[in-house]
Formats: sequence, structure tokens, C-alpha cells
Amino acid sequence: MKVLFIANNIPLPKQNKNRIILTIAGKLSQFCDISFVFPAPFVFPPLSFIKKYKAFANLKPWKDGIFTINPVKYLRLPGKKLSFLLMDTIVPERFVNKNSLPDLCHAHFIMPDGYFAFKIKQKYNVPYIVSVRKSDMMNLKAIGNKGRVYEKFIQVLINANKIIVHNRPQQELMAQLGFDSALIPHGIDSNLLNLHAKKPDNLITISVAAELIHLKNINWVVQAVKDYSGKQNIQLKIAGDGICRNELQRLADQSSNIHFFGKMRHEDVINLLEKSHIFAMPSSPETFGLAFLEAAAKCNAVIGHRGEGVDGLFEDGKEMMFCNDYEEFNTILCNLIENPDKIRYLASNGYQKVKNYTWEQVLSKYMEIYHQLVM
Repeated sequence: MKVLFIANNIPLPKQNKNRIILTIAGKLSQFCDISFVFPAPFVFPPLSFIKKYKAFANLKPWKDGIFTINPVKYLRLPGKKLSFLLMDTIVPERFVNKNSLPDLCHAHFIMPDGYFAFKIKQKYNVPYIVSVRKSDMMNLKAIGNKGRVYEKFIQVLINANKIIVHNRPQQELMAQLGFDSALIPHGIDSNLLNLHAKKPDNLITISVAAELIHLKNINWVVQAVKDYSGKQNIQLKIAGDGICRNELQRLADQSSNIHFFGKMRHEDVINLLEKSHIFAMPSSPETFGLAFLEAAAKCNAVIGHRGEGVDGLFEDGKEMMFCNDYEEFNTILCNLIENPDKIRYLASNGYQKVKNYTWEQVLSKYMEIYHQLVM
């Protein structure tokens, strides 16, 4: 089976963006032949001198692991309400050889990826799947529920042979728009699962593993740890780097129990989670957040943001904790710190639930859908 991945949100050469789409492709490649198209906007001077656009100006095919990524240009206008107005100028013959058509296209965003898949289906009758992510829903909200760009979003969804979402809130939002969707979470390697009950007695470790950007709300964690005045001995360990690091370090104000480790290798992050008791990442927006699963696999009590990420996959108050704002986050964290039994309760239940989200189980869901559409 030949599957064409159409994905604009993968790392460009020398970038460290989220690799989850490439991870999924790599794991699925043992079952099917996967190729890549990267929708890249045309960049005209003087935009080509701006850092944000410069990477797209002279983009050539590149290798990432076992995959060759083939960039394909499209016309994108500035501003959310006009950005995808010219998508009808896409010509499928320019990036799909009719003599070697894929059996299936898998677009990883509604726009622009899904429109590429829609045009291929129009021309060659190749079925397509579209994965819907948080940024798609944010773009839909920004452009409103009318106009030509909104119609293109809906056109992609109406003509999709299958819609995939990665968390429960996204599935509920799609249902509000009138679309059924299959919920397929991301996964973890089963070898991460090792039940190791930790006794948070004389020192409770809180961990964070994330890119240090504003939407991760790591400042909530730092502030809550600084403000804690209870009886327990606590420390905060932060793995990751990003534009907010200096700001967060200033907020920490050289607190002796707050430690910044910078960007860490994945195996070192796992080791950090192995030794911590509470994992806190109240990020919003959040499509999924693989770190939540990894923290649960390492028997952490996990705190996330309500309505984001893995909320709905884990039961609030029993398997994980979810908050709406800083005040609620601070209350949850302090209550956990003061109640080690609650930490162990959440960690145990979260560990049992996360066993349902190994890559073996996730891949079987993808392949079931792929076979349904191709057979």
C-alpha cells in the first residue's frame, strides 16, 4: 500500500520542531510505503529576508531519516482570513505522477495539507484522510463561519474519506460542526512501562519537560513552586529550552529548589520523569502532548490544562488532574504536595490507563482505517 503523507508541520533542515508526524510515518513504514509532500508557501521579496519566511525561499527536497521530503509551493496570502484564498491554483499534476499514484493520501492538517489531498482526489479519485489538530480549530475560529476560506476548510472535511482527531475535545468540536471523526491518540513505546512506585516522603520532585514558550504556561509552575509555603520539601526540575527561558529564570529569582537543565536528550528526559513524583504542563492550546503519556508511564501524578491535550483520555481527578487557570493549577499542585497518598493514587491509576496507549495499539488503529479505505 502506497500512502502519501501531506504535512507542513514537520521540521525543516536544521530545525527542532515537533517530530510526531515523522515518528508516526516511521512506525507505519513497516506496514506500508510512505512518501512525503511538504506544502510550502511561495516567498517573494522582501519577505525572503525575514527569518520567519527565509527558510521557505529556496527550499529543496531533503532527507530526514528514511524519508525524502519533497516541498511543493502554493500561493498563500497574508492574514488568517485571506491566507488560503488561492488554494484552487494548486495543480496536482505538478507534484503527483499519474503513473505512480498513491493508494491513499493522509493530510495532517485541514489547511493547507487537506486541500492538497482534496485536489488529488478531485483529479485522480485517490481517497484521503485528514488529521485535525488544535491549530486547525483555532484558524477556523479566527476566520469565522463564513467566507471563501471557511468554505475551503469545510470542503476539505466534507470530501474526506475519514477524519482523525487526537484528543476528546477536538472530537467534540468536530461533532459540533457536524462531522464524525475517529479518535487516535499518539503513543508511547511499551518498553517505557515499568511500574515503579515512588515514595514522596522527605522530598517531592515536580518535573516539566517542554519547549519553553508562552503557551506551555510554565510560568504557572514556577510561580506556584515559589509561592508554596507548606511543610513539604519540594524541588522543581525543568527540561527544555525556548524563547521564555530567560523570563522564567528571572521569575524563579535564583530559588534554590528550581533547576533549569536546558534541552535534554530524550533518554535523559525519561530518566528525569523516572525520578519525579508530579509532572506539570498546563499548556493551552495543546493538540496532544506526548510528554503526558511518558510521565504517566513513569508513575507521575500528572497535571494538564482542562479541554486540552489528553483531557478526556484520562479521567479528571482519578487518573490525571486538569485545571482551567493559574488559581486552580496552584490549588491542585499544593493539594498534591500536601497529600502524598493522592500522588500515589493518581500515579497508579494513570499508569494503568496509559497501557492502552502504546504504539502497537495506535498503529493498529491507523492500519485498520488505511485498509478500510484502500481495500
